Amino acid sequence: MGRKLELVSVKEGSICPDIYHPAVARDGLLTRLRIPGGVLNGIQCVAVAELLETIGLEYIQVTNRANLQLRALSRDLDSELLVKLADCGLAESNSTIDGIRNIMLSPTAGIDESELIDVRSLAEAWHQYLTDRPELGALSNKFSVGFDGGGSVSIIDRPNDITLLARFSKGEATPTTDEFSLHLAIGDRGDAPVDVGVRLSWAECLPMLAAIAHSYLRGIELFGGDSRRKPRLREIIRHWGLMEFGEIVQREFKGSSRFVFKNLGLESELRADICTHLGVYRQRQVDRYYLGVVLPLGRWTRSQIRGLGSVADRYGSGMIRLTPWQNIIIPDVAESNLAQVQELIADLGLIQTANHPSSLLRACAGNSGCQFAATDTQGDAIALIEYLDSKLTLDRSINIHFSGCEKSCAQHDRADIALWGCPETDRDSSSYRLCVSGGTDKFGRLISDNLKAADVPMAIEHLITTYHHHRTSPTESFRAFTDRFQGSGVRDEG
Repeated sequence: MGRKLELVSVKEGSICPDIYHPAVARDGLLTRLRIPGGVLNGIQCVAVAELLETIGLEYIQVTNRANLQLRALSRDLDSELLVKLADCGLAESNSTIDGIRNIMLSPTAGIDESELIDVRSLAEAWHQYLTDRPELGALSNKFSVGFDGGGSVSIIDRPNDITLLARFSKGEATPTTDEFSLHLAIGDRGDAPVDVGVRLSWAECLPMLAAIAHSYLRGIELFGGDSRRKPRLREIIRHWGLMEFGEIVQREFKGSSRFVFKNLGLESELRADICTHLGVYRQRQVDRYYLGVVLPLGRWTRSQIRGLGSVADRYGSGMIRLTPWQNIIIPDVAESNLAQVQELIADLGLIQTANHPSSLLRACAGNSGCQFAATDTQGDAIALIEYLDSKLTLDRSINIHFSGCEKSCAQHDRADIALWGCPETDRDSSSYRLCVSGGTDKFGRLISDNLKAADVPMAIEHLITTYHHHRTSPTESFRAFTDRFQGSGVRDEG
């Protein structure tokens, strides 16, 4: 263990910090542990708990990229801690690669009963490709790749730069599943990637990712490669045009396929409900189940990390999977152990159902941690969880999103109910704009444009109660319910 690993601090406002390069936030230093594929083993769980104890933090947060995020650090991590993290796979030994956005795959990859292809080894191959090529450290830290095996817990709507989606091949007597569609981010910030009409065999996936990455690097050079704020892939594509970018990629591509990039749109039916993975589900493996567990606002405490790590070691395969919806999954539990595992999870104070208020909420850092936020989103979200838990019984999941400003960092896609901080109010009388799904605005259809934070719990209770009383049936979703009012009825009821 004679390696020397150095942490280099960056200035306030830096984007996408990593374990070697923290950012300065309002509440202290901010850094992230990059967890490729979102999979943690038992040794890593112990290392995370010990890290929190060493630096004096009670919890770490799972992010919407299935990373682990540390906030409010009072000092840089020293080189000894960095070596320990690298030795157990929680930091890249190549610090130039560590900052590239986490590789995302479905948290149920390889265990989903309805999955077409197990994409885990493909994700591992891409991770190794990045690790072996230090020159790819020049990629933007926001360069992101996702792998979707076509199962029931999909990530196709997550805002990755590139997603490879498993699909049945067509035009053959016996359809096979050794085919992927290529999806690229060409829309606005936070939009899901779209199908660009390219079909790839398994063997062609890695060469395609490499070709896009190297083509992207050429584009970064045109924009000025030394800039701290590197252009996103979608900006490079807009600069060249989708078809011309495809021609550049074709010249870099080391596969046999000939292709033309064109916008075919997105398979909307594959968009995942954020609570689909919560609860108990049968795996494709015989007599094995996985359990989806809620981490309120993504917060995972030291005692819960140790406790769940112990549960996974004793009753599962020793693995814990992080999800891009800021929760966790414990896989590979035998049916005979399900009741015991559920009891142990409950003893840690954690919920396992999709209709509990803590499973419904997403919130950004808020004004305690971010200079752009107008409201205390974390505190207001926790207050709402406690209030709804004491007042309502929910029979369907309803996604509620708190955003301190219009950037919508915690959740890029539209929520059923959104509250975003009004920038013109002062911190002593913080208020929100309240929106519901529908309309053309980014956050949805406006219901109230100046709702005081203290009044949020009762307002949300009234919205949900109105939904319960006036929906056409128990199966009607909140989104379908609000769509029926077309802008006036919900305001009157609220």
